[in-house]
Amino acid sequence: MKYLGTDVHVTSTVWHLLDEAGETVGQGKVATTADGLSKLVSRLGGPDELVVAQEVGKMSYFVHDVLTELGARVQSFNAYHLKMIAASRKKTDKRDAYWLAKVVQTGMAPHPVYIPTGQVRRLRTLLSRRASLVKERRRWLGRARAHLHAAGYKPKAYRSVERLVSSALLHPDGVEVELGEALELCVRMDQVLTLELKRVEQTIGAEAEGIDAVQRLKTIPSVGDWVAVTMVAWIGDVHRFASARQLASYAGLVPSVSQSGTSQRMGGITKQGAPQLRMMLVQAAHVLMNRCKAAEAAPLQAIGQRIQTGRGRRKIAAVAMARHLLRIAFYILRDETVYDSKRLCASRQEEVTAA
Repeated sequence: MKYLGTDVHVTSTVWHLLDEAGETVGQGKVATTADGLSKLVSRLGGPDELVVAQEVGKMSYFVHDVLTELGARVQSFNAYHLKMIAASRKKTDKRDAYWLAKVVQTGMAPHPVYIPTGQVRRLRTLLSRRASLVKERRRWLGRARAHLHAAGYKPKAYRSVERLVSSALLHPDGVEVELGEALELCVRMDQVLTLELKRVEQTIGAEAEGIDAVQRLKTIPSVGDWVAVTMVAWIGDVHRFASARQLASYAGLVPSVSQSGTSQRMGGITKQGAPQLRMMLVQAAHVLMNRCKAAEAAPLQAIGQRIQTGRGRRKIAAVAMARHLLRIAFYILRDETVYDSKRLCASRQEEVTAA
């Protein structure tokens, strides 16, 4: 077995090859193209006995697809986790490639990052595009407010650029020419972004209609289209998680732990993993606790009410409910079933009886 570390950049990739004993077999640089990577694998003796390591970055999908199609075994790692293993004051592309090869050769590698394919990757791409469009719309709304503030206006807290600008143009004294042009630019950009956002959302909706897992997740109270699609996209293959707790850890919804000797302190949630998934689950938890009126939601709401013993524990209860929603989603995806409130009631009754 040979271990290939690759420090991937847009134009070139620095590589370092180790054998089973950890001895350097070769090193060099190739173009980050399909042809360049294919020739590298052929020169190193083929993909059969080759383990390739790379850091996660914007070229990760491309490199993974090219090398996987050739038959190589590719492992992708979080750069932050590798930094903790191979911390050094001297950082070069060659050293990065060497340490990537070394961690897989020694077995000291952290848990590899999941690289999705097919429909899951497409959903992630579409959701990321939607998030960037929403973020850009907010920026233009902020720019419109900034223009008005700079001109001495006190606009209302509208969440729409068009409504904000319309209210400013109704001012009895009107607006200056320069300010009007700046506001019109904000309106035009907002209209373009809104149109593109609608197209992306329609595409996501069409994709979601044909996914059985999305429909089953929507049987959970407070889980709508966007939450269900986000869970399917960022969980991917649920069988890569050994338990519901491992999935909650991936979403960063488990408490951090600081333990030394006989001292142990539980802190806030780790906030590691997929922030999009965590954000959607917390929003769903707030909806579940404050807006759901369906009878199926009552067992879940009872769990949140036991945690929220006071106003100061409101956010704690929401995070706990988000973790509970994710645990339910794990079993629904793993067992290919739907939400059943009777099972929650039965488990709660068993707890009371045992107590």
